[in-house]
Amino acid sequence: MRILLVDDDEGFLDMMEGVLREKGYDVVTAQDGKQAREALEGEKMDLIISDVFMPTLDGVRFHSFVRAYTDARDVPFIFISGHDNEHLRGLAAESPNDYFLRKPAPIEDILALIDKVIRTSTKRNS
Repeated sequence: MRILLVDDDEGFLDMMEGVLREKGYDVVTAQDGKQAREALEGEKMDLIISDVFMPTLDGVRFHSFVRAYTDARDVPFIFISGHDNEHLRGLAAESPNDYFLRKPAPIEDILALIDKVIRTSTKRNS
């Protein structure tokens, strides 16, 4: 399972990368949507986890790019943000492949959502 993890908070990015690698995931990191977009070029991802508010290219625009212009248009996408509002939740609710999690979230909650997304995606692709 290859996960693209996108966040401009280096502390969060490093911590999550370590946790996900310990769980056996192959992790590619990016600090903004532009770097994440470049990471998708020629590389297949099984899951994308992205912060929303980032410099250069924010998570909402990155999500739109992924859904409209890449081979990853059906890859599950988890928005993770410290800003909880109706628009973000609505955006995630529009698609069965999109999810939203508010941070800070306990690591157990993040891992539980990842597990749920993987199970749901596996069932859908069977």
